[in-house]
Amino acid sequence: MTPVSTPSGPPRRHRRALVVTLIAAIALVYIVVVALYAINDRFASIEGCTDEPPSDAILLSFTPESVDAVADRLVANLSVLSFGPIATGNTGLLTDPLTVLVSDTDGPRSFTIAADEIPSPQSIRLITSGYVERWPFDSHSVDVAFVSLQTVDGEPTPIPTLLCGSAHVPGWNFASQEVAGTEEVVIDGEPVTQLRITATRSVATVAFGIVILILMAVLPVLGLTVAIVAYRGLRRVEPTLMSWMAAMLFATIPLRTFLPGSPPIGSWVDYLVVLWVVAGLVLSLVIYVKAWLKWSPPGGRAAADAGAVPVGVAVAASPDAAHGARHSDAPAADAAGGD
Repeated sequence: MTPVSTPSGPPRRHRRALVVTLIAAIALVYIVVVALYAINDRFASIEGCTDEPPSDAILLSFTPESVDAVADRLVANLSVLSFGPIATGNTGLLTDPLTVLVSDTDGPRSFTIAADEIPSPQSIRLITSGYVERWPFDSHSVDVAFVSLQTVDGEPTPIPTLLCGSAHVPGWNFASQEVAGTEEVVIDGEPVTQLRITATRSVATVAFGIVILILMAVLPVLGLTVAIVAYRGLRRVEPTLMSWMAAMLFATIPLRTFLPGSPPIGSWVDYLVVLWVVAGLVLSLVIYVKAWLKWSPPGGRAAADAGAVPVGVAVAASPDAAHGARHSDAPAADAAGGD
């Protein structure tokens, strides 16, 4: 008697190790994304307004509110914290109007604070430069100059101005540095030093987007695996799996729109990931249809055209054939009775 062979131990251990490795990888990715999100607030700030207001300069506060990467705009609030040398001793307000100029804004580039007026925050839209098509590795920067002018004896006189601020915009990090001025804003024949403000996407946002792209890339791998295995005849063809493949195809667009920051159509992710995900899913659906045509049993009409009797269909005998059969059986019955 031939003994029945049983599955060997190593393949089973290899499968178990693969499952454990996948679970560990998923847990590691989860921990990394959560950790990046937790530490994101530590980097979401520029110079803070923590020092005492200077007595020899006007102190302005700059607070970014939102970033419109598609339109290349940075929305921020600008407010006056201290008037410095031009403030009155009793109230700390102005005795003469003050005009604040802001370069590279989309809209009014100056606002005036009247005498004895408590200044209110001003909303400004700065024109940034960047390439949103490079999402999520895009950055948007603007070089902006702040100038404070007060009219003295009919002549506009520049007042030294300092800037501080903080930023907390979800999904974005900000950095600032002083750069040389341009001929756009000149005082006493010298270009005014500008402040370069740069907005980049946070590390947590980048990690989130990469995870979504990896999940999208897994879909065509699963679809092609099922389709190729079925086409080779290694697994039974189930027609209902075609609806599963079509569902994965239609799920690609919601996953694409779920990317943080909503990169516009035509970004590099569309050419390098999304397009090939759709192509892979369509190819898997085509292969599975061919497998269905190759391995599925023929229908009733196809079987009839091939000359086969369809399963479950009885052949009806004609009356003459039945009558002849009865007559042919009669002699046999008589002979049996004679015996």
